[in-house]
Amino acid sequence: MLIAPGIEHTIPSSSAAAGGKDHGITAPPPVGQLWRDRPGFDRDFVERLLGRRRRRGLSGPTARRLAALEPELPELLDPQVIYTTLPPTVTPRGSITLNHSSSRSAGAGLELTNPKMIGALQKAAKAVCLIATVGPELDRRVAELQGEGRLADAAILDALGSGAVEWLADRFLTHIVKEHDGLVAGPRFSPGYCDWPLNDQPGLFSLLDHRQIGVELDASCLMQPRKSISALFGLYETAAAPADRDLIPCRRCPKRDCIARR
Repeated sequence: MLIAPGIEHTIPSSSAAAGGKDHGITAPPPVGQLWRDRPGFDRDFVERLLGRRRRRGLSGPTARRLAALEPELPELLDPQVIYTTLPPTVTPRGSITLNHSSSRSAGAGLELTNPKMIGALQKAAKAVCLIATVGPELDRRVAELQGEGRLADAAILDALGSGAVEWLADRFLTHIVKEHDGLVAGPRFSPGYCDWPLNDQPGLFSLLDHRQIGVELDASCLMQPRKSISALFGLYETAAAPADRDLIPCRRCPKRDCIARR
């Protein structure tokens, strides 16, 4: 199927697709939305990963290696996002559940008990769950460079891959906001960050037909290909939207050149 960049598609599920362990993940829903975009990367994010700071730029050798490897990047990327939009439900226990209506009785879905996420999502009109990836080719190329002993080049290309998938996730959020006129997006949360346990990853995967984009979980609940992001964010009426500063400490921190800044 030919898929144009920046366009979403309804695609059939392939619950029998090969590859990866299921980790108890319930079969994905029968349809999903696939969104693809052109290759790109977040240069500021990549340069911070490679050591740039406010008072110190990239070293000369690192800058030269980055410039040499950057033209190789587009051919290594296959940016794709699989996503679904669900209504968050507050339970009598005070947690929030996200389920497809057809799967509630089967136990599929995700229950959020993290107070920070409950506070962020309880006023959301919708929750957008997503898995984004730039595909496996970049991982293969990084491993190839490592095998050749070109460790510095491998590290720089790995950073470029991280910047590429972050760029894709940010572009997707912007796309969703444009598609939902009148609603605003809250902060993006990912398992393993902001006190959201990584072991909730299978629940998030149960909501998405992740095999359509070739993303699987390993035994540690980490994603393969490595340059993938799983996340969710809320969509809100303007008056109900939480302030990012209340949820993401980075927004209150003056250290703007931090390698981990969001």
